[in-house]
Amino acid sequence: MKNKKAVWAVLLTVFLCAACSMTAFLIDTDSMREHAKQGVIMIGEMAYQNELVGGFKSSILDNYTAVLMLKTAAYTGPETFLYKAFGGFRTELPAQEGESDWEAYCTYADGSQSPTSGFGYSRYWHGYTLPLRLLLCVLNVANIQMLLYAAQFGLILLVAWMMHRRGFSVLLPAFALSWFLMMPAAMGICIQYATASLTSLTACALLLSRKEKIEETIGLPAFFCMAGIVTNYVDLLTFPMAVLLFPLVLLFAFRMKEKRNAAALAREMIVLTVAWGAGYGGMWVFKWVLDVLIFGPHMISSILGQAMLRASAPAGESAARLDVLKINLAVLTDKAAYLFLMGLTGLAEVVYIMRRIMVKRRMDARAFVLLLPACLPIIWMLVMANHGFDHSFFTYRTLCGMIFALYAMPMLLADREEQ
Repeated sequence: MKNKKAVWAVLLTVFLCAACSMTAFLIDTDSMREHAKQGVIMIGEMAYQNELVGGFKSSILDNYTAVLMLKTAAYTGPETFLYKAFGGFRTELPAQEGESDWEAYCTYADGSQSPTSGFGYSRYWHGYTLPLRLLLCVLNVANIQMLLYAAQFGLILLVAWMMHRRGFSVLLPAFALSWFLMMPAAMGICIQYATASLTSLTACALLLSRKEKIEETIGLPAFFCMAGIVTNYVDLLTFPMAVLLFPLVLLFAFRMKEKRNAAALAREMIVLTVAWGAGYGGMWVFKWVLDVLIFGPHMISSILGQAMLRASAPAGESAARLDVLKINLAVLTDKAAYLFLMGLTGLAEVVYIMRRIMVKRRMDARAFVLLLPACLPIIWMLVMANHGFDHSFFTYRTLCGMIFALYAMPMLLADREEQ
């Protein structure tokens, strides 16, 4: 019975995602268009990669993609309903005399003008379209940014509180450090980053609050598969692994309290990672199939070309795949403030561990299994080398999931309860 529920839950998730994509284009109001226009102009007044904190790459706002999302979500062209739902259309006008390419790009035009771009991004689901169109009907982009910021801040507090209630207070330093290194201010303001961060926090909150119910009804593999589906649906390949890693580490803490042995822990970590990957990758393949069915076989070359590009080696003759790790780690390690916080947190953990050892005089070696999920960001970056090399200012956040696992490991190592 549970297996049937799991299959239906996964299929229902896919169906709802596709339905939301079509429902979005039933919404079209003057206020939505006007707010989108104002938002594109507002963001256009800044640099396409604007730093909130000077010198910190982690604080860069990806305004280029933010404009793309606004123009895509608010598109109102003459194409058929089905084309608009799955085409990822946006209107782009050529630069006029005396106008820069950036200024031309940051122009919201009515969809009656033929888009010069759109199919290139049809490979994504653009699942943010429905909520963004709804919000644009009543709020301007600045207010939407503040709403996203508040939602992220509220979810961080909620997850931290739930961790405490569940008896995972020892993980709070690792959780706080990893999310601080992800630069919450940038993630809250940039609508592109908000998709992955809010999805990750929501998955954590659901796991902490409903773990037993999830296991009883659909099972955790289905839950992680659904998380992968939703991640692919709403995200534009920012730092999707965060949606897997943070809930995975929290579940690991649950299992240690449940006295699972190391072999069982390792098996479950692998199974849930595969389940998340199946949901994430399967949802992408499904979108590509839809593109080919709706727009024709000529889409195959475009889709495969982009997929091969993002998985290729970094651009540049002297760059290698390992350089991707270096450039992403540099976002964290070349700043004294970040190194100080990582060192201070590590020192606090050492003090805690030493006190626990003095009392318990033993440690829980099962915690070393966390090295498995900690390796996932490295594998991801080596596979997606080209993307990680070009966009390290936001892809580095994948490594923050690794930091959560690594800083959680010593705390769980020393937190063994009496048998």
